[in-house]
Amino acid sequence: VHSQVSLGDLPTWVAAVGTVGAVRVALFQIRTERRRRHEREEDDRRERHLAQARLISAVMGPEERPPDDDIGGSTGIDLINGSLEPVYSLVVGIVFVQGAGPRTIEGMLELRESQGWQGQPVTTASILPGGTYRVWVRGTNWTRILSGRSGAEVAFTDRAGSHWVRRATGQLEELDRDPLAYFTQRGLFAPYELQTPERLG
Repeated sequence: VHSQVSLGDLPTWVAAVGTVGAVRVALFQIRTERRRRHEREEDDRRERHLAQARLISAVMGPEERPPDDDIGGSTGIDLINGSLEPVYSLVVGIVFVQGAGPRTIEGMLELRESQGWQGQPVTTASILPGGTYRVWVRGTNWTRILSGRSGAEVAFTDRAGSHWVRRATGQLEELDRDPLAYFTQRGLFAPYELQTPERLG
């Protein structure tokens, strides 16, 4: 008895293999496109998260000193909000960008604690509208020691409730809590001054 297995004709087999291959290619393309879409959505989410914070910065302003008084006076810090909406709960300070002194507000507060300084080159403001404004810290020549050069930092809460600090180097860092609470744990005195920034221009 002879048995014969019918394998069909060659074109049918070729078509079947082609169909399986096409399905695999389609599934691969779907997975690839889904991954790319998720990456784009994550990039868009991150951009929205950073959008307002990127438009906030601080620079050193002028010094105002009474005549024949090297101790008193005030130093201005200019705050720039390039967005159309305000930011809130600001902590603003002078730091070193050159020399052997602290490079962050946290470092300046720690130095004040360790050295027993009576003052600190840090102030607060409740709100910063869109535009350029100025706040003041008491004292002048904060970084004159050790060939220091000064820069300014600003911490704030954006319109979405996220908390940030713009370092004097330009780096933007996200904080895990409100700037007032964050810096109070690092030596910022309460009650806070909460200045009303002066509009420039």
